[in-house]
Amino acid sequence: MKISIKTDCKHYRGYKPCGFHKKDKRSCENCSDYERFEKKILIIKLDALGDVLRTTSILPALAKAYPNAHITWITRKNAKELLYKNPFIHRILAVEENYIEFIINEFFDIGICLDADPLSASILSIAKCEQKKGFITNEYGKAVPANKEAEKWWLMGIDDNLKRKNRRTYQEIIYEICGISPPIQRPYLSKEIVNEKLVEQFKIENNIEKYKGKIIGINTGGGKRWQWKKWILDYYVELINELKNNYPNIPIILYGGPEEIDFNDKILKIVGGKVIDTGCQNSLSDFISLVSLSDIFITPDSLGFHISVALNKTTIVLVGPTSPWELDVYSNGDIIYPDLECIACYLNKCDKKPNCMEQITPDRVFGAIQQYL
Repeated sequence: MKISIKTDCKHYRGYKPCGFHKKDKRSCENCSDYERFEKKILIIKLDALGDVLRTTSILPALAKAYPNAHITWITRKNAKELLYKNPFIHRILAVEENYIEFIINEFFDIGICLDADPLSASILSIAKCEQKKGFITNEYGKAVPANKEAEKWWLMGIDDNLKRKNRRTYQEIIYEICGISPPIQRPYLSKEIVNEKLVEQFKIENNIEKYKGKIIGINTGGGKRWQWKKWILDYYVELINELKNNYPNIPIILYGGPEEIDFNDKILKIVGGKVIDTGCQNSLSDFISLVSLSDIFITPDSLGFHISVALNKTTIVLVGPTSPWELDVYSNGDIIYPDLECIACYLNKCDKKPNCMEQITPDRVFGAIQQYL
């Protein structure tokens, strides 16, 4: 007896029955819920958690351009949580785990790599794709554009002068590379990532469960790649004092990562009970859950910034050595940067006095916050 199995159906698993067969024992041959994937799309985005998250903005537009497409996303293991339960992604592969077997064996209609690093570009180079967009590697193992639309982004990556002249957002650039049309969508984070029990417990423990007004979050995290990507300790203290002097009842929540333990401890010792500390050793999912508490989120250009934007919080981002023009708060917040000729220098270290972040004063940030209170 010959049985017809539709292996191109989106519900087909191969190693076990599909959900519909488990439910009512129906046969594959006559199933009314058969859905065929029209296109297979491969996305490669490995580096920097914030970059992985902000790149998810292409997914709704890809789904619109290619209805019924199967999307595979290759990333690093620590970024998989950011893609958890994303309705547009059908499979997530990590470079630290088994992934190369799938890439060598399968065929994709479209392959997209938006990082010009050798590993990411090499993965797209070996992938079997009808179209390749973004970056591949040449015979020297160096990243080069895979399509004409990626050339400008490639040149900006190797020429800081071109990078500083750019006035387009990252999302506008990658939409063009991918060949998809606006409107630009905000990054996507599944609501299921938010641990509601943790959020409610935090509210109860810090006596904010009954507070009905706006809650302000202040994030000090900015990574260690750029010396002055983070804001100034004394400025954080001055801003907190100014907020409490003018709005004594408003809760202020302090955020940071493992690199900010000492920095945040210094703030806490000075301001005392004026802020509620989330700690600096949270897991990624717990950090996301705690960010969800804030209505207004003040942050450097960092993972915290991208999480706040994805959660549709009013986001005030403070920018110095990186490009403020590449960022997008989707009409819900402000991008604050100094009026300096050397802004977006992308220098790891800087000896200028005052430097770019020192020229973003607490009064200026306080004024921006007041607009949303």
